[in-house]
Amino acid sequence: MNLKSIFTLFTCLILSCPTLVSAQEGQAFKGSYEECLTQAKKENKLILIDLYFAGCMPCAEMDKQTFPDPAVVHELQSNYILFKTDVLKEMDGKKLARKYGAPGFPTYVIVNGDGKTLLMESGFFATNNFVPLLQKAVQLNTSGQLLAFNSLLDNTYPPAYSERFIKTAQKHDFAELKGYLEQQSDLYNEVAIVANSVTSFPEYNNWTYDNLPTILNMYGGNLMRNKLSTIARIKSKEFGKEQQLDSFQNMLNYIRPTFNNKLWDVYLPIFATSYYTGSKNAAIYFKLIEQYDLYPTWDLRSNALGQVIIDQAQKPEVLKSILSEYMTEQHNKDFDVIDSYRLTLLYSYLGEYTKASKIAQDLLKVDFSAPGLALKKEDVLELKKAIDKKNIRLYDAKNIQKTIPFSLS
Repeated sequence: MNLKSIFTLFTCLILSCPTLVSAQEGQAFKGSYEECLTQAKKENKLILIDLYFAGCMPCAEMDKQTFPDPAVVHELQSNYILFKTDVLKEMDGKKLARKYGAPGFPTYVIVNGDGKTLLMESGFFATNNFVPLLQKAVQLNTSGQLLAFNSLLDNTYPPAYSERFIKTAQKHDFAELKGYLEQQSDLYNEVAIVANSVTSFPEYNNWTYDNLPTILNMYGGNLMRNKLSTIARIKSKEFGKEQQLDSFQNMLNYIRPTFNNKLWDVYLPIFATSYYTGSKNAAIYFKLIEQYDLYPTWDLRSNALGQVIIDQAQKPEVLKSILSEYMTEQHNKDFDVIDSYRLTLLYSYLGEYTKASKIAQDLLKVDFSAPGLALKKEDVLELKKAIDKKNIRLYDAKNIQKTIPFSLS
């Protein structure tokens, strides 16, 4: 990761109140969290808590791209005090990360001057997503819609959970949390909820899934999002094995409120792929891809089709459908190495060995020392041997993925 960009600070004197500093073009509070609460109540403003650590790339990009944006600066100056705290170096940061079970960084928590929580989200936000988030919290505060978190930083936490955040250099076995959860008469209480969020015990996964609407209403979606994504992947594969498409789609509707829009676009293809992994039903997978527009670019779609080509090697009708896509795309652009490899597999599985041999021969001219190229020359040589013998079963095909640059947005 790149080192975190440090906010440029300048000190200004304000009578009878803690110091404020400039963070990029916005303002960050300099002082303790308790002092920040006092100031927010005095100014009748909300607090945007920014939980970060040095070396966190999305945190650095927020500081570089989002916080300096005029629209963000305006919203913060109008309605907020910005409280930035390092979750690895500062005790306020450690305690706030513990309180909210911060599932990733940066994590943003918005509270009012009484320390009552309005919402929480994690990850990078571009300006067009971050400003509506800030505005939503203002509306929630106006209407009195608060989450169920209390205003205390020092709740009584089980050690295995607490030390995960407070003693950040240590690794902890969460096995003892099962005993803690078993002792709770109310699994909806704040400490039980955050402790549950970091576990993967089957019975408490089931409880979380069964009671998801209540949990979302009380604590929002961010806290349980990592846990729910794991649960949903498992369920997706199980529904696929049973060919239960209706159950899969009902599950998608059920869990959808857990995810914000940008993360839903990330996780939905994962769930659909898990369903296909269980079902091996290419026709249904293709319908899901179209229905939800899962892969809007060719590189994403080609990566998704890679495993399907291998799985459907004995089904010519499926392979011909995929081949048609590759032929259409080949008219639009020159194929890269991975697409050429997949096209070779398609021709081989369809018994068109002359065409497959020509592409394989061209692949052997590739510079396999090029950085980032996942395909190995040995793979192509083995594939060429099987093609020459007109027996593709002699080759163990690889689902080699393209490296696709990603955008934090």
